[in-house]
Amino acid sequence: MATTNPKPAQLLKQQLLKSVQIRIERVRAKEGLTQAQAAEMLGMTQPRLSALVQGHLELFSLEALIDVAAKLGLNV
Repeated sequence: MATTNPKPAQLLKQQLLKSVQIRIERVRAKEGLTQAQAAEMLGMTQPRLSALVQGHLELFSLEALIDVAAKLGLNV
């Protein structure tokens, strides 16, 4: 059975998601923020942030990930 390679847009989303996840955890640790506080800072709900941190990529558009990355100071 042959496997298919992910499309470039999917790979970009995966890479961006990983960068966003790492940055969220660094900011939370540095600032001592709860997930709810971090979510508020990013303009989203805590359950949505939880889904992001857990890697539920299918719930986020590329544009949404770029927006979160920008709010975290990541260069995209």
